[in-house]
Amino acid sequence: MAGTVELIVGYVDKAAGTGAAGTSLIDQYNSDKEGFALVNQSTQTVATVAGVTSMVKLTAGFTPFLSVTTNTLAATTVFVKITAEYRTEQPFNTGDVISLVGNVAGVVGGIALLAGFGPAAALFTAVGIGANVSGIITSDVRNNLYQALVKPVWEQYFSANPQASYPDYWVAPDLKLATLAELGAYYADRIATSHWDPATGAVSLSSDSRSVYDEGAAAGGGGGGYVEGGSSGTAPVVYPDLPDAWIDIGPIEIVNPGDVYLGSDQYHR
Repeated sequence: MAGTVELIVGYVDKAAGTGAAGTSLIDQYNSDKEGFALVNQSTQTVATVAGVTSMVKLTAGFTPFLSVTTNTLAATTVFVKITAEYRTEQPFNTGDVISLVGNVAGVVGGIALLAGFGPAAALFTAVGIGANVSGIITSDVRNNLYQALVKPVWEQYFSANPQASYPDYWVAPDLKLATLAELGAYYADRIATSHWDPATGAVSLSSDSRSVYDEGAAAGGGGGGYVEGGSSGTAPVVYPDLPDAWIDIGPIEIVNPGDVYLGSDQYHR
């Protein structure tokens, strides 16, 4: 049985700059096109292995994924379309969990197929979880993110035309897609944000200033910190907690060019 499967994925990955989740994934695919594949982990007998033939970022901007307990950026979500061809007796089905793998990167992430469309279910909407954030995204969080963000955007922009793409658009606070000019004119330069509660797994939507994340990325802040209330201005750089450690240097003997000993020094941090 040969077939083509298309996945429209809300892909969540570690933030490492503006649009990092989508850009990083596309860059990995472009550097390893021959080796990228989808491996079905849900089949009981022969796993479905599909060779990825294309990977397209469907929107320009990302949706910040924030921890409500720390008000910091935990990840970003982007919309990506993955097309793959397969020859197997095991088709894809709603509920399957797929590993996205590459020869160079190994397991890049996991993708849960949450809804299928068409007579042969050749098209699915899904939530993908990058390997960098797989430890914090439980199945409950994944499903809640799908209901809060991925499904509404799918229904509004992709259900009638799965071939659509919006390379110049961001997700606005009301979940409409908007250009940067429209964000400034109609949304006070704010974008949609996903708020994740690690204690309950709940995901809710809110909004924040886009400049917070752009400035944070430009300043090397790992995609930007989160400013409560959407304050504008320079985003805080969020540094990780340093381990309890120290460095001792020395003693260092100090000798001038005349070979005269001038003492010693040492440093402790």
